[in-house]
Amino acid sequence: MTDRNIGFIGLGDMGKPMARRLLQGGCDVFSCAHRRREAIEELKSEGLVECDDPAAVGAKADILMSVVVDEAQTDRVLRGPSGAFATLRPGSVVVIMSTLAPKYCQDIAAEAASRDIAVLDCPISGGTFGAEQGTLALILGGDAEAVERCRPALETMGKIFHCGDVGLGQVAKLANNAVIIGTTALLWESRNLARSYGLAPDALMEVLANSTGNSFAVENWDRFLPMWPHLIDLVLKDMKLCRDAAEASGAAMPILQANLALDWEQTRDGSL
Repeated sequence: MTDRNIGFIGLGDMGKPMARRLLQGGCDVFSCAHRRREAIEELKSEGLVECDDPAAVGAKADILMSVVVDEAQTDRVLRGPSGAFATLRPGSVVVIMSTLAPKYCQDIAAEAASRDIAVLDCPISGGTFGAEQGTLALILGGDAEAVERCRPALETMGKIFHCGDVGLGQVAKLANNAVIIGTTALLWESRNLARSYGLAPDALMEVLANSTGNSFAVENWDRFLPMWPHLIDLVLKDMKLCRDAAEASGAAMPILQANLALDWEQTRDGSL
């Protein structure tokens, strides 16, 4: 595999199985501890090489992948005092796999281009089970040549969908999340309707799964529930990012606005 030296930062619930898929696919993977050491210690036994900080990871990488939570963490990984931008070589590629604002990714790409570093925005969809199975949707924006350079490594983790220029991967991911979050909100309300009439929610789910109300949310509801208290903050972040992106382009999204106005905090205990 060409460009097989992969810097990978963010070994969380999604990142750890993604890094494992890279290792299993024959990549040399370099990483550093981000928030906790458990994942890096586990993956070191499988061949991952630990570095001191993002700068040290960048110095080793042909391709640097970042899978952290938000813009602030991405900035620390790339632009911080020990950030990877200081050490990445000309000709390397940065793959931003967090869900972020399209404009932010475009600004990062413009900054990197002045040093002959390509940037791809590549938010991911499919949940931890998709990361474990290598079936993620990899939603890409950026230069086609850079996409092809990264293809062998990325395809160890899932299927590539190249949407166009930098930022358009984020646009597609935010649109996707608006749909799944909207479906989740309506499903939550529908389950409450069932309860109010004495219909067991599980009976409703069986009907939905076998009729026109079926959806990814219906089919994976039992997987979502245990993770929901952790997911709620990411849901709110992504809805706000989508709202801001829509406002920036002048696209009307009244259903998204209505979903944002719901009392999502009352679901934090997982009682969906």
